[in-house]
Amino acid sequence: MGFLYSGEAGWILSPAYDLNPVAVEVKPRVLTTNIDLDDGTASIDLVLSVAEYFSLSANRAKAVLAEVVKAVRPWRREAAGLGIARTEIEKMSSALDHDDFTKASKLG
Repeated sequence: MGFLYSGEAGWILSPAYDLNPVAVEVKPRVLTTNIDLDDGTASIDLVLSVAEYFSLSANRAKAVLAEVVKAVRPWRREAAGLGIARTEIEKMSSALDHDDFTKASKLG
């Protein structure tokens, strides 16, 4: 877990910490830290099924997913703009362009 210093509010829990996309050719899409007791698969269905456990309504969970989709969608353009080689961008594509991203894109 990570913390952020928030001025007068002091230290607060970081909303995200240590998120690193990894190509499936390097590592399968399995979570290092499970978000449910039995399943470590990284999937939108799993995220939505445990949202209430994390005090998120289904609608709020979908809204958060929409924020993530909006932030991640231009990843190829951003990477190219930073001078990352096309071959390297393609190597990372399986980490970011997959069925769950498509599914999350349709939730909003």
